Amino acid sequence: MKITPLILSILVIGLPYTGKCQSLNQSISPEELVDPTIASQIELPDISHGSDEPGPCLPHASAYPSPETLNPRPNGYKQTEPIVGFAQLHALGTGGNPSYGHFLITPRIGVSEINKEYPSQKANERPRAYRYDVDLTRDNIHVEVAPGYHSAIYRFTFPSSDNAILTLNTARKVGGDIALEDGYVDIDPKTGLITGGGKYYKNYNPQSFHLYFAAQISETPRDSGTWINDRINYGILHSTAKKQSLGALVRLSTKANEPVYMKIAVSFTSVEKAKYWLQNEIPGWDITALENNAKNQWREVLSRIELQGASPEQKRKIYTAFWHTMIQPHNRTGDVEGFDPKMPLWDDHYTLWDTWQTLFPFISIVDTETVTSNINAFIHRYNHNASKYVAEAFIDAHEFKIGQGGNETDNVIADAFARQIPGVDWNKAYEILKHDAQTARSDWYRTHGWVASDEKTDYSHRMKSGSGTLAFAYNDFLTAQVAKALGHIDDYTTYLARSHNWINVFDPSASGEGFSNFVRGRTKAGIFSNIKPIQGYNTDFYEGTSWEFSFSVLGDTPGLIQAMGGKDLFITRLLYALKHNYIDFTNEPSFRIPWLFNAVNRPYLTSYWANQFLQKYPGNYLPGDDDSGAMSSLYIFLNSGIFPLAGQDIYYLHGGRVPKITFHTGTGKIFTIISKNASEENIYIQEASLNGKTLSEPLIHHQDIMQGGTLTFIMGPKPSQWCTNGEFSAREAAEQLKPLSSL
Repeated sequence: MKITPLILSILVIGLPYTGKCQSLNQSISPEELVDPTIASQIELPDISHGSDEPGPCLPHASAYPSPETLNPRPNGYKQTEPIVGFAQLHALGTGGNPSYGHFLITPRIGVSEINKEYPSQKANERPRAYRYDVDLTRDNIHVEVAPGYHSAIYRFTFPSSDNAILTLNTARKVGGDIALEDGYVDIDPKTGLITGGGKYYKNYNPQSFHLYFAAQISETPRDSGTWINDRINYGILHSTAKKQSLGALVRLSTKANEPVYMKIAVSFTSVEKAKYWLQNEIPGWDITALENNAKNQWREVLSRIELQGASPEQKRKIYTAFWHTMIQPHNRTGDVEGFDPKMPLWDDHYTLWDTWQTLFPFISIVDTETVTSNINAFIHRYNHNASKYVAEAFIDAHEFKIGQGGNETDNVIADAFARQIPGVDWNKAYEILKHDAQTARSDWYRTHGWVASDEKTDYSHRMKSGSGTLAFAYNDFLTAQVAKALGHIDDYTTYLARSHNWINVFDPSASGEGFSNFVRGRTKAGIFSNIKPIQGYNTDFYEGTSWEFSFSVLGDTPGLIQAMGGKDLFITRLLYALKHNYIDFTNEPSFRIPWLFNAVNRPYLTSYWANQFLQKYPGNYLPGDDDSGAMSSLYIFLNSGIFPLAGQDIYYLHGGRVPKITFHTGTGKIFTIISKNASEENIYIQEASLNGKTLSEPLIHHQDIMQGGTLTFIMGPKPSQWCTNGEFSAREAAEQLKPLSSL
């Protein structure tokens, strides 16, 4: 992997990165505008909060220290619940079975029931991108945390006490569940070093994995010991356990206002590697140095976007969204057992179904090297795996066949190829695409043209006939495009023909509410299910209904329009679905749907419904789980006025909500989007130009951005004839935009 200045500054504490993009033309540095309470707060009725953590971290770091609470969400935290301690690993914005929450450090005065969580109410909580502070009111302890790349340092300010305790739980995970399959904890009385770990399970990925830590405190303890289950053993400095509570504790004499430090590093390889990270990332006890290093790194990264004319609220939310996009996946290069330490390895894809549409296209603009490294990590995994299958979920450094629709690994590769991401051997990357096309699609799909609802497949238990067929068809479409560009013409012909398989799950006899030809699941015998269009959620489709997935023909929009009866009926049908709330903006299957209006010469309808989408982000809340930054990257696109057609190099246009947003791209060029008259009322594009040339189509291309330049929108309060191909009618627009209640 190429060692960039940013990566080098990660490895050498105290060497801040001073890149060229240093918060230009902004009075407040962007890292100070990040508000980690966004997407980590309590839910509103019918609104998920995002499931993100309030803890600090470094960009794409392996470690992610953050507070844990009683009764948490899957991320380990719930704002209204008391804090039980501070764990070193977390997953960003995920739902379902929680992962991580390992090596919980808990400060306390006295100790009794050691195997139970020790909750404390909190006060003066102050989360920042690079640091976290809180008062634990139960024992009057102040806690500060600053992050390293594989490590963290804590500063605890206890009251005066001869019974101040620090516990380090070796066995638990998020929610207090025991996740240690077989492990140990050890205290070295000569050095004060606490080490341990072993084999763990119960993550989102059910496969067992190895995890280790090395920790040290700044003071000589009065007593040290270990515990198993509910028994504390002072003086016993080594203990082992299997599927039991296990940990270490130290007793200290403390004085008021005199801090105690604890530093800890985590490794997926060994205790020795954890010791290495600890010594190299935090050689001393200077929490300020670690904090400043994190602050400088975030300043460099977040300065790749500049906002001018934005409101304080817009700045706070956009920079926080940007921060969230740069947290996951986690870069675990050089720290995973069994993998070549010289090759890139990126972990915690939960799953690519969530991130391929918005997250990867976004970082393709501002962090090209990360996309390059991720594609090369796919190649690394392909060469490493005996099965050659690069799964859509890769969690705790293990492949996990838990795909939700198709082979989204292929989509990420094809997207990077279309955007001409440098530094990848595309012939090797194509091996993954061809392998998946020949073996990873379901058998019935490859031989008969659709995923059969009564077919047994090892793809994933989440595979559904309708959504699976549509997803595989798009995989084939994208594979065909890459094959053609690389000169594999026979493959191109084969996969392009197969990409039209989407039509095989459209049932002409399916009808509802005046419309016909909807997607349904289908058996091997060719019999369609009898679901209504409002049905099919997790039966025929994964996390969606027939109304939604009938608009999900991603590689053949002209064919979809024809299948739905032509352009006029397509427009009527899409409007009907949106107005009747049949399109769920809060989940990935519907992300792209509003931009379909651009394909039928109605960009003003795209602008209107993109604005409706934006209203789903009220206050500090996201419209669903952040899903590894998927919702956050979408928020940035909604405000910027562009939306990526992932897998291809197209961005559809809907007009910006910020007067001026500037991207410092991965090519070193500057791309600026100006939205004149942008406001909450002026949501419609009146005119648009790229580098002074009037745009005659409601789209731009990725290279338009990466080559640098200026995209200019003139915004207004009413629909205009821009890019309507001479079909604009003010009367028609007014009728289309009437709310359902007035019809």
